[in-house]
Amino acid sequence: MELMKRGEMAPRDLWDAFNSLRGEMDDAMNFLRAPDASGLLDMTAAPAMDLVETADDFIVKADLPGVRKEDLELSVTGTLLSIRGDKKAEVEGDKRKVFRKETWGGSFGRTIDLPTAVDADRVRAELKNGVLTVTIPKREEAKAKLVTVSVD
Repeated sequence: MELMKRGEMAPRDLWDAFNSLRGEMDDAMNFLRAPDASGLLDMTAAPAMDLVETADDFIVKADLPGVRKEDLELSVTGTLLSIRGDKKAEVEGDKRKVFRKETWGGSFGRTIDLPTAVDADRVRAELKNGVLTVTIPKREEAKAKLVTVSVD
């Protein structure tokens, strides 16, 4: 059994290998999908999120199109950040026929474990253009310190 096609580059890391395997599995399973149902199984149950670390903070960005700030709840407990909320589903009228619906509505929740201790009292959040940005300051003891070493 050949693991890689001839001339194909090896994956750079585990995520590249995983994405490659997922793509091959999707290709293999395409025969099960009805033409009008493509995209139906691609929907996610929780919003996509990015976690970035700076010298002083962790920054979390979550894609939440159509979600109002009144319908969001954020909490930080220890190193866990939880985002919960509701997106109101669009009410469909009698005069329209929907051929495809990929947008979602309903309750959602996502919890991520932050790498180090954070200052939960100074968390800031902003919802702008469908993107939630949460800035979570690190505790002083978690920040990197520069130490000068003298050489005799």
